[in-house]
Amino acid sequence: MAPEMQRKLALFACLLLVLAGLLTMVPDAWLLGPQAACHSCHEAQYPASHLLYRTNYMGYNSLCSFAPFSTLILIGTAMLIFLTTFRIKFEHWGPQYRLIAGIVLLAFAVLTVLPAQTEYRDLLGYSTLDPLVPASTIILLALAAAALMGYIVCPFLIIMRCRCPVLEKEMDSNYSPDRAILRYLKMAATGKLSDEDVRRLYRCTLCNGCWMAWFNRSTRAMAVGKGIVPAHLASIKGSVAAYGNPYGIAISADGGELKGADTDTVLFKGCTARFKAPEILAAARELLDKKGIKYKLLEGETCCGYTLYNLGDIDAGNAAVDRNIKAFRDTGVKRIITICPGCYSAFNKYYNGRGGFDVDVALAMDLLKDMKVPAKGVTIHDPCHAKEKSETAHGMLMGAREDGTGACCGAGGGVMSFDRMLAGARAGRILEENESTVVTYCPFCYLNLSRAGEKRVADLYVVLAQGGLNG
Repeated sequence: MAPEMQRKLALFACLLLVLAGLLTMVPDAWLLGPQAACHSCHEAQYPASHLLYRTNYMGYNSLCSFAPFSTLILIGTAMLIFLTTFRIKFEHWGPQYRLIAGIVLLAFAVLTVLPAQTEYRDLLGYSTLDPLVPASTIILLALAAAALMGYIVCPFLIIMRCRCPVLEKEMDSNYSPDRAILRYLKMAATGKLSDEDVRRLYRCTLCNGCWMAWFNRSTRAMAVGKGIVPAHLASIKGSVAAYGNPYGIAISADGGELKGADTDTVLFKGCTARFKAPEILAAARELLDKKGIKYKLLEGETCCGYTLYNLGDIDAGNAAVDRNIKAFRDTGVKRIITICPGCYSAFNKYYNGRGGFDVDVALAMDLLKDMKVPAKGVTIHDPCHAKEKSETAHGMLMGAREDGTGACCGAGGGVMSFDRMLAGARAGRILEENESTVVTYCPFCYLNLSRAGEKRVADLYVVLAQGGLNG
């Protein structure tokens, strides 16, 4: 089973366990009415002191007489599954946040034990405002202690911390993914962004681990439309216009020859594999040739435009797409094979259906998926643009660890060119957390991860061409 599917199932199991745990803490009168006695059917068989008779350990009639033990078991199991599956990490807060959080939580804990004339009783037999004591009191006191010791207690930031490369590095709530909504509203309402807004906007990798990438994409597009163009976008746009790729390298640098002109299939090499990681391109071509797949190379191939779209320059992205569509039509292309998941995503999202253009698009690994090589103990890094291919990659690399890195490499969305330190920090963290060799099937991820530890990173196509790898 693919790691992504495992995480979804784990999250679903956690939600069910938490729901069951909460139900054990609810007085049966809340759900069944004031005269409820859901265990009265046992009255004739068991004495009033029996565990299955109406009153639980918390002093009121419950749907589950074994609470709070059942409550702690269910919710504790849910937390254990969640923390293990999503690799939650707790980071230190500053002294001011510690004190504020500690005081607030302590105040709530005190409120739970204040005497009040209610029908609810705690373990000591006193009337209380909170029918869930002592469990609620213990939990709040534990959270207050955790806050005073300097550990994050905000569930949102805990979850986002392991899903957002920039929040992971900065640990500053101003970089929390939800701020993307505020920037979007500010841009939509005023048409302006501060320099700091622009900086935070372009430090997003658009990995969508926070489910909020749409806001950043839309904000970037609006900003560029208003003339807010950061330096790295202007540089990339200029390079694509002048050289046909964002790296500013002459197209003739890799030959760009035609091959197999009798076929309507083209291998789109992609800028990164072509100019920055030619070993990946060579390995992919070797494998396709071995497989007997006929293809040709597009003479004068230029950037697919995905980077421009990601940076918010929709007009420049459309120009790149139109230029390539014309080249594809001129050479009678019916199928496009790509090595880069970014190009693969671009062809499916921005090309097909544009002006009647309609071709089959395939990621090279899908055509090679019956190739299997030993790769014992390696960790697979699934790129953000092709996470759905995870199961295919695991099937090709026999013996690979079941769990992947589960994270963005940190370079996407233009971050590699805008803030290389951030991209490098995320890549370094991935290698720190995975002691084995990390194998990816994205040239861009490979480029960024390799800069953090070249000997620790391998590409899927290269591993297949070499006949395997031991992690």
